[in-house]
Amino acid sequence: MEIHQPRPLAHSWGELTRELAVITAGVLIALAFDGIVRWVDHRRLVSEALGNIHSELADNVRELEGLFTAIVKERRNLEHASDLAQMLLDQRRVENMTLSLEFHGAELKEASRTTAEVTGAFGYMDYAEVERIAAVYGLQNAFNRAQERANQNFVEALAGVRLLSSPDKADPAQVRVWQGQIALTMASLTIEEQIGQQLLKRYSSALEAP
Repeated sequence: MEIHQPRPLAHSWGELTRELAVITAGVLIALAFDGIVRWVDHRRLVSEALGNIHSELADNVRELEGLFTAIVKERRNLEHASDLAQMLLDQRRVENMTLSLEFHGAELKEASRTTAEVTGAFGYMDYAEVERIAAVYGLQNAFNRAQERANQNFVEALAGVRLLSSPDKADPAQVRVWQGQIALTMASLTIEEQIGQQLLKRYSSALEAP
């Protein structure tokens, strides 16, 4: 085992200054290196978060576009249901009794945004980038609420279909209630579609951003 003799103390202010300079330089280099490592880690975190969010938004675009196609069919079926209800009120022979009411929803994801929030990635992004992402997901939440209301109205409208089982005995008051539920469902579908179109534009804008 080797035993090293302790370094002799500096014998002059010049030597002491040089030693302090060497120590200070070493500390600064270590701090600078640590800062670079942290900066690289933060950039990697931001890059991964943005990549995941963009992928998620692209999936949501496809989901939303599919919903718009389904809404066209839903509205047509609701219009047919309204016609049937009017036939009941007019005590006319119900024609084309076949009625298919189906509700379609868009499953819009937000797991990547939540993950970026939990990992602190937003704290290392530019403010404008964070603001743009927040605006997209804020409107997405508004769309989800509109979609939920449309779904609730649809369920209530669907309950009135039972009146067609005995058209001759249908209570006019109940038929009018059913008509109102159908009209409310169609109105909520229109609101859902309008918010969805705005959301689609915001998705596209976010995906096109550098």
